[in-house]
This record gives sequence, C-alpha cells and structure tokens, in this order.
Amino acid sequence: MPVTASADNAAQMARREARSDTNWIATIRFRDGTELPCTVKDVSKSGAKIGVPASCALPDVFMLRIIGRDFLCLVRLAWRRGDYAGVRIERVGKVPVPVAKVEAADAVPVAPAGVPPNTASSGGLRRTRGISAF
Repeated sequence: MPVTASADNAAQMARREARSDTNWIATIRFRDGTELPCTVKDVSKSGAKIGVPASCALPDVFMLRIIGRDFLCLVRLAWRRGDYAGVRIERVGKVPVPVAKVEAADAVPVAPAGVPPNTASSGGLRRTRGISAF
C-alpha cells in the first residue's frame, strides 16, 4: 500500500528551491520612506516568508532590508495569510555605505587659502555620483 505525503511535505516537494529556516530581523521600506519592522521566517533563492502583523497593509512591491546584513531586496507580494506573507525576490542589492564611513583617501581635497575653488593643485573639486542600492 503506497504511503501518502502530508500537505506540508507535498508543498515542500513542489518548491523549486530548498528553504532555510531563519529568524532574521528586517524592515519593510515603503515608497514614501516609512519603515515597518518585520521578521524573515524562511528564505530561498527566489523568495521568503516574512512575519508582519495582519493589520498592516502591504503594497504589491516593496523593499525588504535585513538588519545586520549587507543587502536589501526588492520583493513582490505573493500571498498573505494572517501574520505572515510570502514574497518573491525580484532583485538583491548591497546596502549603500553611509557617508560617514567613507575613507579619508576618498575625501574631497580642499584648496589652500587664497586659491579660488576648482584651481587647487589637485585638479579642483571632485564630483561624485550617488550610487543606487541596485
């Protein structure tokens, strides 16, 4: 007589990638800049299960930043059940380094007293472009 798999085992078998259980602290960042604390309960290469109160509405697409790690994800809401939500990971990027942590070697040179800006011996002011997380 064949053995039948439970619903949980069947769902695990249907997934494309293995999931790893986690208990990471994270934040959801909305387009207006507000953040909502949450937890990441499990993760795979393509998605994650997050814990977020059922009373909090989530948009279709948002940023998920894992606290204590060097990355953030652009995610798409896949499902919602009670205090949990499933998300598909669309993109992963590095968290930008805060300006205060820029090395001294990268500092903008200052012109000596009496020398107009942009004429210092180092070639003047350097312009840097902000780097997106993606």
